[in-house]
Amino acid sequence: MKKIILNCIILLAINNLAYSQQINGEIIYKVSLNESFTMIDKEKLKTIPPAYLDEIKKSMSVLEQQIKSNINSIEMKLLFNNQEAVYTPIYGMDNEGDKGLETTMSIIGAKGTYYFNKVQNKKIHQKIAYGRLFLVESNLDTRQWELTQETKTINNYLCYKATSTLVTKNSVGTFYKPIIAWYTPKLAIPFGPKGYSGLPGLIMELAEGDYIFYINKLTINLKNPIKIERPTKGKMVSEEEFEAIDLKTLSNFRN
Repeated sequence: MKKIILNCIILLAINNLAYSQQINGEIIYKVSLNESFTMIDKEKLKTIPPAYLDEIKKSMSVLEQQIKSNINSIEMKLLFNNQEAVYTPIYGMDNEGDKGLETTMSIIGAKGTYYFNKVQNKKIHQKIAYGRLFLVESNLDTRQWELTQETKTINNYLCYKATSTLVTKNSVGTFYKPIIAWYTPKLAIPFGPKGYSGLPGLIMELAEGDYIFYINKLTINLKNPIKIERPTKGKMVSEEEFEAIDLKTLSNFRN
């Protein structure tokens, strides 16, 4: 009898602990630039024919100023609970039809919707490319992270540093961009901005090359229930399939 009572107490404690750890919330991320930010990449310029070099440099300089002017207007929202999350850009009425802002968002990768599902270990990126709507599916834990013991406090949460590398392939070549994420184990949710996932805690800040995604507002345990919807419109493809479409289209365009 004592053993049965003890087991009941243990089960009750486990259920209470699980209930107490149920989390939902909302993060508003903004973006800033490193001081070293520039659109004039010397390595990429080496691939440009000399006859077009001056024109390309001028265009890149104009684009750089455009990004610097619009970067502070960009906001993204992450709605999350223990099992799911959805990450979307925030469009204000004041920014509707702003081509400069749209271009900036495209360049830094702030467009499109990301859906995360921890139970299914799946991530879906809904985006428009080449005039078509795609649902690019991948696993949550495909990225290789290097965890460190370096810490800093963000919004009163102790965060740990993790690093990785973003590899981008196109018809010109393969490019590498350093990734630095700061995550908090106190919120044991493997989600973050711009589709980054797989860490043992919520990503509070993320640097992708020169672009820094940081928390502007964090609300935990919202009073009203949040609705996390999985995107369904678009052609479902794997990351490998989309990469093949990307390379083929860019190669045809270049030719």
